[in-house]
Amino acid sequence: MLVADAAWAGQTENRKQGGSMASTFRSRRLGADLRELREKSGIGSEAVAEEMGFSRPKLSRIEGGEVRVSKNDLKALLHLYGVDDKARQEAFFQAAREAHKHGWWRAYQDTLPRTYSEYISLEADAVEIKNFEPILIPGLLQTEAYTRAVIHTNPAVLPPADIDERVKVIRERQTVLERKSPARLWAVIGESAIRQTVGGVNVMREQLTHLSGMTAYQHIVIQVLPHTAGAHAGLTGAFVVFGLPQDPSVVCVENMTGTLYMDSPGERQSYGDAFDHLRAAALNPADSFALIQRVAEEMREE
Repeated sequence: MLVADAAWAGQTENRKQGGSMASTFRSRRLGADLRELREKSGIGSEAVAEEMGFSRPKLSRIEGGEVRVSKNDLKALLHLYGVDDKARQEAFFQAAREAHKHGWWRAYQDTLPRTYSEYISLEADAVEIKNFEPILIPGLLQTEAYTRAVIHTNPAVLPPADIDERVKVIRERQTVLERKSPARLWAVIGESAIRQTVGGVNVMREQLTHLSGMTAYQHIVIQVLPHTAGAHAGLTGAFVVFGLPQDPSVVCVENMTGTLYMDSPGERQSYGDAFDHLRAAALNPADSFALIQRVAEEMREE
């Protein structure tokens, strides 16, 4: 993730509590699609609730992505809204399954902030990941020592077991690049990220060596945005664009206290254009590889 790789310990207000089903990005999008169908059908929420045997608050929670909608209820809602095409119905059923599926990260549900779980879910499903990071090595490309050094920057005092768990989560995330059909990663990294000696010279040199090695994989492209690029399209900060196999792409922008997910056509277009400008302004992959190696060698000489 972006900031959360260092700061998710502080996001206690977003953690799962007990066994409750927190809303996710996908469930909220499914709810929004159902609300749009209802509004287009011209049927008021009170009439829908009465027809379905729901309370109005329950319908509101379904449309807000706060509660799970059963397949039977979903089928009845689609019929009520005039969606009788089998293919379109199946698309909604698939969306409902995706909204509530569980992955390996469920084992960490008591300690992972909800927004981080959502991020991991999108990352795990992505077929393409476009990541701009101006000051950090992206989490998918970090070594364990670098990750630990980043986590230690958190002002929260963490017991060793918590640190170990967070390292495990990032290592699990990295398997999206190692599976049989890996996600395609295109990372544009600011020059500051490769020059900042996170964890000390030895840790950073190991990180840069690892980064160089990752460039050998055909499904990974790494470009460095040099200081000489001047003003650029990423001055507002880091972001990730997830390309999903069936759904529209999703943009993730994060700060120290929260995460924003965006998927409107205008937002996707804006961030897609920004990433295109960034990779055009960055060094090409070969020159980026040479710069990474040169910086690693400079650290060796120190």
